[in-house]
Amino acid sequence: MPILIDNVKADPTCWECPELDTDLHILNSLREPLALPEHIDASDWVSEQEPALLRWFARQTHQQYRAELRDNTYNSDNDFSANFVFTIYAPEGCSDWCLENDIFVTVERHLGGDVRGNYGHFSVFRVDSIADSGFLDWVCGWYASPLPADADAEHPGLVSWNDRFRIGYSRWPTGEVRDALVSKEPVWCDTRKAWLARLQDVPFPVVLTPTAPYYC
Repeated sequence: MPILIDNVKADPTCWECPELDTDLHILNSLREPLALPEHIDASDWVSEQEPALLRWFARQTHQQYRAELRDNTYNSDNDFSANFVFTIYAPEGCSDWCLENDIFVTVERHLGGDVRGNYGHFSVFRVDSIADSGFLDWVCGWYASPLPADADAEHPGLVSWNDRFRIGYSRWPTGEVRDALVSKEPVWCDTRKAWLARLQDVPFPVVLTPTAPYYC
């Protein structure tokens, strides 16, 4: 059985396969979905309901909106437990939608099988500064802690690697961990429910823990 570490599922048989729980990621970054008016059909595709959605957004904020970004997470590197299609709507004329307030986001979650179909009802969210919400971070980071616990947590080699393992340093933090390994693969420790490894330029073993995005 996978082991839940916050909203990251760790599989003891595959250290390179941390899994970011899609539903918790959406909840943590976008919070609860909005209640939709009766005339908007959430069982339809967002693209079909977009004219009604745009009118509803305008009534909510007294601003006109346009779609700034629509994509499927399947098209990019991600560690999600399930892919989803999302659309970001921003006020017309805003200079930077990533930092704008009163952004609307629709999410259509994939329910399994062929990614070209089988999506659930869409949800709509309202968020400020989506760049700071954590929503656009789709991979897990890592943190290496010293073993034993009284070893030097501020050792320069360890600090340097942890900087590289953070979400945002590279597109694939797990690849940074692989580059840091001395030789052998990490070993799963049932007692600690984590992976043990040796890193280059670090004189002691470390405990490797996958980390979720930072949510504001």
